[in-house]
Amino acid sequence: MNTPATNKLPTTWLILGERAGDNAQVLALGRALGWPCTVKQIRYDDSCTIDFKDRGASLTGVDLAASTPLAGPWPDVLIAIGRRSVPIARWIRAQSPSPILHVHLGRPRVELELFDLVVTTPQYNLPEAENVIEITLPFVSVDAEALGRAAGSWHDRFAQVPRPWTAVMVGGPTPQLAFGPAEAERMLAELLAFRAKAGASLLVTTSPRTPVEVSEALSSGLQGLGPSGHLFFPFARDSDNPYLAMLALADSFVISVDSASMVAEAATRQKPIHLFHLPKIPPKVKPGLKSALSRNWRLRRKARQDADLPADPLDKLYDFWTRRGKARPRRDIDQLENRLIGMGIAQPLSGSGPTEGEKVTAAFAQLGREREEVLRRINALWADRLSMQ
Repeated sequence: MNTPATNKLPTTWLILGERAGDNAQVLALGRALGWPCTVKQIRYDDSCTIDFKDRGASLTGVDLAASTPLAGPWPDVLIAIGRRSVPIARWIRAQSPSPILHVHLGRPRVELELFDLVVTTPQYNLPEAENVIEITLPFVSVDAEALGRAAGSWHDRFAQVPRPWTAVMVGGPTPQLAFGPAEAERMLAELLAFRAKAGASLLVTTSPRTPVEVSEALSSGLQGLGPSGHLFFPFARDSDNPYLAMLALADSFVISVDSASMVAEAATRQKPIHLFHLPKIPPKVKPGLKSALSRNWRLRRKARQDADLPADPLDKLYDFWTRRGKARPRRDIDQLENRLIGMGIAQPLSGSGPTEGEKVTAAFAQLGREREEVLRRINALWADRLSMQ
């Protein structure tokens, strides 16, 4: 991507937290821009009880001793993700004598006008705004050399089972999605039906978030396939991880929908993706009239969106309050799942035939155009900033 005509490359800070998937997105965008980047690793003090939205522009709740020092010279650009980094990014901007361009990923849960650009994805349900751009999948970066090394290291182990190989990437529960023994049994049944139809060997790996009971249920159930039908690699922090090798070598993928990052990384391989659906966990109902009105308003807005109805005055007011950080649509992974299936990027593990080849090709091309548009917007913002200096 070309930089502004002045050829002045902005110094860029990448604000990392404690979630590997979030950090990967920030690093990927930094690499894609090609600007000089400095990583700032932030560690949080979990004993701090002040809500992130109430911390303002401050380092409240940051474990300063364990974090990368934050001191001048201050950057030209900040890239951060999620609600936890917002107070820190605001504090950094307040220290600098010159304006800092702030690009935020995901859903910040505060006033959207605080950011120069918010890059979001469908599950967050952010309303349209001049400084918001929605892309289908989050930014990821898969290093070709790392894939090659992993493929060389793992190929002989995978070769214990015949091709084609389907990589099964198992996540875990989230505050919105259930993934327990019942879901493990359903996943097992759908995997066995998939294998019977596709004739593929299953390369199965779990993640740090996978509950022990889910891992054990899958391992036990897959034994019926025999040693020539599958390989099972439970996640362990002290052992080699086959994840990159699966990305490099698999002929198709099965991914639980809890991880948009895993789906995005698999999509870079442009091979068939099958999504394992997870049921939603009903939200906790807060007592009181104010909470009831807010909940019903949110549910009404969501129902009208799902029905593809045009926004009425109440919908527009809800969107206005969302832009102000006062209303917070609930994260809805179904939005992302339906988008991916509708585009042809993925299909449900539970059934349906393959998507037409031309539709799939066009869908992967669309993902590329979305990434390029994000890079174009950021470069344009930097060019505008330079023109005012």
